[in-house]
Amino acid sequence: MNGHRRTWFVVLPDTDAAAAVAAVWGTAERRALHHPSGRPWILGHWPADEAVTAQAGPVALAVFGTSDTDTHQLRRRAEHLRDPRDALALTHTDGPAGSHHLIATVHGTVTARGSLSGLHRLHLAEVHGVPVLADRADVLAAAAGLTPSTERLALRLAHPLPHPADTLPLWPGITPVPPHHTALLAPARPARTLAHWQPPAPERPRPEAATALRHALHRAVAARTRDGGLVAADLSGGLDSTPLCFLAATGPADLLTVTIGSLDPHHEDAPWADRAARHLPGTRLVLPAEDLPAMFADTDTPGPQGDEPFAWTRTRARDEAVARLLAARGARLRISGEGGDEVLQALPAYLRTLAPRHPATAARHLRGHRARLRWKLPDALGALADPRPYPAWLAHAADRLTHPAPPTTQLLGWGTEPRLPPWATPHAAALVRDQLKALRDARPLAPQHAQHQVLRTVRHSASAMRQLVDATARAGTPYSTPFLDDQVLDACLAADPATRGTPFAYKPLLTTALAPDVPADLLRRTGKGDFTPDAHQGLARHRARIAALTEDSALARAGLIDPDALRQACLGLYPTGTPYAALDATLACEHWLRAHGSRHRTAATTTGGT
Repeated sequence: MNGHRRTWFVVLPDTDAAAAVAAVWGTAERRALHHPSGRPWILGHWPADEAVTAQAGPVALAVFGTSDTDTHQLRRRAEHLRDPRDALALTHTDGPAGSHHLIATVHGTVTARGSLSGLHRLHLAEVHGVPVLADRADVLAAAAGLTPSTERLALRLAHPLPHPADTLPLWPGITPVPPHHTALLAPARPARTLAHWQPPAPERPRPEAATALRHALHRAVAARTRDGGLVAADLSGGLDSTPLCFLAATGPADLLTVTIGSLDPHHEDAPWADRAARHLPGTRLVLPAEDLPAMFADTDTPGPQGDEPFAWTRTRARDEAVARLLAARGARLRISGEGGDEVLQALPAYLRTLAPRHPATAARHLRGHRARLRWKLPDALGALADPRPYPAWLAHAADRLTHPAPPTTQLLGWGTEPRLPPWATPHAAALVRDQLKALRDARPLAPQHAQHQVLRTVRHSASAMRQLVDATARAGTPYSTPFLDDQVLDACLAADPATRGTPFAYKPLLTTALAPDVPADLLRRTGKGDFTPDAHQGLARHRARIAALTEDSALARAGLIDPDALRQACLGLYPTGTPYAALDATLACEHWLRAHGSRHRTAATTTGGT
């Protein structure tokens, strides 16, 4: 995956019209795969090791991304496909491990899907009357001549952005393919999507669930190390990254563990990382925080500007610097524990389904959560008793965008309501409110409140990681996230949520699952490090450069932010109750609008538009 160009691909139906449309993407510096008919099937730019393909007669399969399959195994699968329905039956749980796109052409019909987390996405649009799929919305937008929507961009200022607003492409005319759906392109039929997965019933007891998770994690990490070479792995000392290092150490690749320091001399990650390092083979690289770009470094300069604003503006410079350092040492990827928090823990809303079945256990767990989160009993009980269906919750949240920070008791319902930062304008608030209210037919990601919240946070994490994988790949060493793999996510969701969400143990599903693989003393950790002090110091160091962005702000020209209020937030006391994620989102939107607004103006000038 190493390289300096962004990867992309488009998927075409097996028709003469699609063959003609293929010329839109030219022929220079792009790859092409063909339908068994000889017509173009998949066009784009990707590294040779990014795709595995195979053909058996009128059937062809392609896997793009991380997997444990090879051409021989994929050909055997292709030999058993008789019609498109067989391709739909290729499930996440018994398919290749890893995180990837799976694309098939079967007797002229195309099926394509991404990953359940949304790390590998698909979008659909018509290009000159032909339905086309792509892994990136901006590729489709450029081909179809679509204009980005300022209204859609306003949504991205809200945090946390609820489902399904978080999936809306920034170009009207492009339709997102839901992560649990397969897209079908058949000759002489409209494009459509069909659900191929639904969240499993969260019923597995801890021993059975732990066994399934262990199997899934072993396969996930093995998919990263199977090709040998040098593999880097984060060793923060945390309970997500540390076990992955031990699994990576069992594979054929050489291991380079990476520990990134904090500006806080008393940060609790460091001693745990040192303790783990004594048990691990390979080479260890310790990078003091002082030797790396601080948080918020280079946030006044545009980073990668793809099909959505780059979410991790705060750490982009640091992540890219580490990617270059690892590439210089020969590492081909960097295994990360990102996604572990999201999949391994059930949010307290699981008490809604636990209480009717085991009321005494639910009461005990509620006491634990109240003590940990400092809830008053009436507030917690009121949140648990809230009967509103998801559309009503979303409509209510739309009316509270500018209210003070929401209480954490909302974790007992459908999740935390979104808020706009104090520098958002009334115009921006009206745009966001109207769009959220328009989603009146929205359905939750799962019937259970807790499962819905897990999937929403997983997809939020995957969206950010998708951008970070791209940025670090171009810097030399891409991130790779086993916890966001389909089979890992499925295994965690199937576990009894009281096992994942108990307030009396820290990530007990993981510690039970990997007890045979990780020294017991390392699994006794009961918390994680806090990098908030690093963020405070980073903002203090770079506040003037960030504030300078307000002097000619594209968001201000669009009427979405008050530049004076944003400048004051950067230069003065940062607003209480406003998370740094809100500043990340604003900076990301600013750079995205500058990049794509200028592209649109250039395109309009070139074509004679105004």
